[in-house]
Amino acid sequence: MSTSFPIGVKQGGAAQAAPRSWKRRFAFYALNLVLFLHLVAVCAAPMSVQPSSRLQQNLWLVMSPYVQLLYQNNGFHFFAPNPEGAYSVLYTVELADGSTQDGKFPNRQIFPRLLYHRHFMLSEFLGSLEGREQEQLTRDFARRLCEKYGAEKVSISLQWHDLALRERILAGGTLYDEDLYQVTPLGTFTWDELSASADENSSVTSAE
Repeated sequence: MSTSFPIGVKQGGAAQAAPRSWKRRFAFYALNLVLFLHLVAVCAAPMSVQPSSRLQQNLWLVMSPYVQLLYQNNGFHFFAPNPEGAYSVLYTVELADGSTQDGKFPNRQIFPRLLYHRHFMLSEFLGSLEGREQEQLTRDFARRLCEKYGAEKVSISLQWHDLALRERILAGGTLYDEDLYQVTPLGTFTWDELSASADENSSVTSAE
């Protein structure tokens, strides 16, 4: 009477692994090599941002065509290696009955996140401007706020929130310590003067 055994098992119960073909071994090592090189390429983008070593810069020169082809370096230069603080716009509107209302953008109540990001980019853009360009954009913001609230007057300020360093947190500080904030008043505007200059070229598209 003959007895059959599973493939890879000798008579007597001793297991014997089936030899792996050279094609499978080649595919295994090739896949791991590709994954390793992809990881190196993705890491090369943030590592090349100054301050960086000559080796890191040369690595970026070699890997940059591949990284840029796959668009894998999006945002690295914005967040690394030392991200900065952020701007917010503070405002106080005065209504026709004399009451006031304070506001800020961006804020956590803005939803969805795409709309929050829109407000965030508006405040950052305002903070990046100077002189006449900043004044014109501030007036555009003021006009939009007056229209939104039906206000007679609006005061606008630009707030800079610096990042808390590691040493501050270890010493018991917080991300929201008062000395991390700097507020710069940008002006107070009445609806009469804003509406009179409504023919100016408005550079703001409504975010609402």
